[in-house]
Amino acid sequence: MIETRTYEGDAAGMAEFASRVWGATYAGKMMLPMWDARYFDWQLLSERPGGRDFLVTAYDGTKLIGSLLGEKFRFRLHGQEFDATMGSWLTVDPEYRRQGVGALLFEEQRRRHLEHDAKFNLGYGYTGNRMSMGPKFWKSFPDNTVVLGHVGFWARMFDPPVVSTWDLSTRDRIGSRILGAFQTRHPRPRLAGRYRPYRAADLDDCLRLSHGLLDRVDMGYVWTAERLAHQLSYGDMPRTLVAEQDGRIVGFVNWYLMDFLGRFPLPTAMVDLMAFGTMSLGESRDLIYAALDQMVQAGAKVALALRLPCYPFWPLATTGWITMPREFSLICVRMDPTFSLEGARRLHVHWR
Repeated sequence: MIETRTYEGDAAGMAEFASRVWGATYAGKMMLPMWDARYFDWQLLSERPGGRDFLVTAYDGTKLIGSLLGEKFRFRLHGQEFDATMGSWLTVDPEYRRQGVGALLFEEQRRRHLEHDAKFNLGYGYTGNRMSMGPKFWKSFPDNTVVLGHVGFWARMFDPPVVSTWDLSTRDRIGSRILGAFQTRHPRPRLAGRYRPYRAADLDDCLRLSHGLLDRVDMGYVWTAERLAHQLSYGDMPRTLVAEQDGRIVGFVNWYLMDFLGRFPLPTAMVDLMAFGTMSLGESRDLIYAALDQMVQAGAKVALALRLPCYPFWPLATTGWITMPREFSLICVRMDPTFSLEGARRLHVHWR
């Protein structure tokens, strides 16, 4: 008998399930994130109040057959604050597709959102040359689903020959070779002694800088001290480089290392959060160069960052980052269809 309930397992179990199902469905067809146990532990399964409230899964007896996962965040839209979730990881075992498992997961997730007064779940669907199954599934709920727009990445290659070999399509391999010619080795930061890894004592300054990102958008995260601390430092997963001046943190870059599967796994630095405060263009560039150095030392072959209006254009454009096509739909599933998202176009979110 198929039933929905809160996920009962650990991070390793979720990583095995998601990687197995997504790999069988999409490997060789699209860029595929290789989520591991460290990732799921950091993102969803570390112990915290209410951490499993929106981890909805489907079981056939004791067998895990589906998941629709979310993490609660505080959002602000034109000055109004409310709770919602970020995530998705909509996953259904191929043996159980066309049995209504996805609809069961959605209905249970919707019930929990209404119970906790969380307005929507926000996630991404791949809409490139080969569309993932998520966008098609969510279109079957037209009263609930709103596509807020399409987003792409900034990309900074560190090893263009390897990246071009990794790309799945001939067109992309040729494009990577051409783009790689313009992405020469970045300069060393001029003020290397100004940058260091994040420490817990930096939290208040980083929180202030993160809140400043909302000034550039219509809707985005209202970071709490607890959630931002978890984002910036947790085990060996996220890495945060801060710029210190006169005893204060004036900017930071937060990222993590993750493999993406194309023709083979590619170590990728995913930038989740950047804040430059009142830093000048030259100072912002220097911080980015320092972060790029850190990524190269960690073994990354490429860095990716969402193209969002909360991040200034010129510090990225002038440090060798290149804009990639907008191949992801930003899908907002309203649990209460009457909740208005009017004017929610410029966003501060991260990629999941």
